[in-house]
Amino acid sequence: MRRLGIVLALGLAGCSTGVVLTDEGTQVQNVSDVDMPTGCNLLGDVRIGIPPDAAMPSTRDELAILMRNKAGAMGGTHVVLEQAEERQRANGEPYFRGRGRAYACPDEVRGPPEETSGGEAPAEEDEGGGSLMTDEDAELL
Repeated sequence: MRRLGIVLALGLAGCSTGVVLTDEGTQVQNVSDVDMPTGCNLLGDVRIGIPPDAAMPSTRDELAILMRNKAGAMGGTHVVLEQAEERQRANGEPYFRGRGRAYACPDEVRGPPEETSGGEAPAEEDEGGGSLMTDEDAELL
């Protein structure tokens, strides 16, 4: 039984892509033109597998990860994938290449912070999602 577990673990490890998100890439969202927030600034083109970029991601998911990483390195928060196409290496294995646009969106476009009146800190929330009220707050009611 233990041998089966080892074989399964090795098999699953072989399925991983090896392409990972960078710290900057985790800050970037893939969006469509329709879902692109307003008020964002175009940073520039993002190209993967198109000269001078020599990357050859094996899957569309790997292409999306590389796009996010590149947009993040540019200071972007969003990337719009304009084109993705499957090609073949000389040995017949598929790879993807694509083109998109990187944008930097202000924080308020990604969701405004919760506002409080009178400069007070927001109420703490309990694990159930409700507000925890202090005795002082209850007296004000």
